[in-house]
Amino acid sequence: MEDLRIDTKKLKEKIVEFIREQVKGAKLSKVVVGVSGGLDSSTIAYLAKEALGAENVYGIVLPYETSNKEDVEDAKGIIETLGINLIEIEIAPAVDSLLTSLKDTDKIRKGNIMARIRMIALYNQAAKYKALVLGTSNKTELLLGYFTKYGDGGVDIEPLGDLYKTQ
Repeated sequence: MEDLRIDTKKLKEKIVEFIREQVKGAKLSKVVVGVSGGLDSSTIAYLAKEALGAENVYGIVLPYETSNKEDVEDAKGIIETLGINLIEIEIAPAVDSLLTSLKDTDKIRKGNIMARIRMIALYNQAAKYKALVLGTSNKTELLLGYFTKYGDGGVDIEPLGDLYKTQ
C-alpha cells in the first residue's frame, strides 16, 4: 500500500512554488479561486496568497439561492481573514434563465449547470483581472470523477491534484 505520509512544510513550499511558476509561465501575476467555505478551496486561497501576495488573489464566492448560508459566510470570512480580494457573484439569474429554456431538468443536471455557470463566472473574472483560474479539486475527487466536466473541472491548474483528500 502506498505511504500517504507527507512532510507538510516541504509540500507547502512545493505547491507555493508550483503556483508561482505556473502564473509566471503564463506571463501573469494574479489568480482567481472559487471559495466555497470548504477545506480545499480555503487551502488553495491560502497557498495562492503565500505564492503571490494577497493583492494578487481574488477569492470569488458564487452562491445560488439554495446555497447554505453558513457556507457562504464561511467563504467570506476566510477571504477576509486572508486579506485577499473578495468578489461575490450571485449566479441565480444566469442559472434560472437557462433552466427556463431547459425543461424538466433534474437535480443532478441542475447541479452540473450551476457548476458550469460558476466556471463561466470564474473565467470572466480571470479575463477581467488577467489571471489564472486555480482549481480546488484533490486527487481523490479527480480519480473518482467527482467533479463536473467543464464545470469545477474547468480550471487552468489544480495545485491539490496530486494529493488525496486524506492528506
